[in-house]
Amino acid sequence: MTKIRKVVHPQAWELRQARIDQAHITNQAIVEKPFWYENTENGQCYYDLLGCIGWPTEVSVQAAKAMPGYAAVVGVVKPKDEAKMIQDAPFQLLAEGESRDVPGLLKLILSLREEYGFGLHPGLLQGWWGDPDKFVTPLALLNERLISKSGENAAVLIIPPYDFYDPSAFENYCQSFHGAFAQNRFFWGHNKILRQHVRRFLRGNPAVMAIGGLVHTLLSHCTWAEPSRDAVFVIEEGF
Repeated sequence: MTKIRKVVHPQAWELRQARIDQAHITNQAIVEKPFWYENTENGQCYYDLLGCIGWPTEVSVQAAKAMPGYAAVVGVVKPKDEAKMIQDAPFQLLAEGESRDVPGLLKLILSLREEYGFGLHPGLLQGWWGDPDKFVTPLALLNERLISKSGENAAVLIIPPYDFYDPSAFENYCQSFHGAFAQNRFFWGHNKILRQHVRRFLRGNPAVMAIGGLVHTLLSHCTWAEPSRDAVFVIEEGF
């Protein structure tokens, strides 16, 4: 059962247009969307909710022990102070889990996305940031079952984080994560798994790659806002 509800401003269309007009006057590239998400357990609000995944590492002669896969949901926090810039929004780790086998990790993703609002808005928690080239067959088999049962929108999509194919991706992700943490833009909450993995800091760690890649992407692109120009309101989807 989801603990998230979608909140739409009562004058959503008018507010959106007013924000776009103001952005044009002030030469701002992005505007806040006229809807957001609320955590019904603690009242915290989010501009957006995003998922990330780090696949289990392979067992090899060199590796004494394979590292478990990791999945998490991160919220882009909507501050109570409306004067704060939307592009400076902090990131809250809401939930996490790990599994040493791929089917278990995929099952975890399905559980997390249902808990954090999947289906409340088109595309919400359908795409998960991670390596799209690993374990393609298990994911395809899962999606075949999900699509046959609930349609195309039920599929789990894996999206490569920004700079994922750069040879220095791990270093870049670590720098972005530690920078966000040091600047009070990333918060652990009561979660402990990522905290333990960051303390060990093993190269290629699935948890560090997953969260680091997501944070790096969010710092590079303000994905939780919409462009102030050439934006089209699709009536069928609404707000």
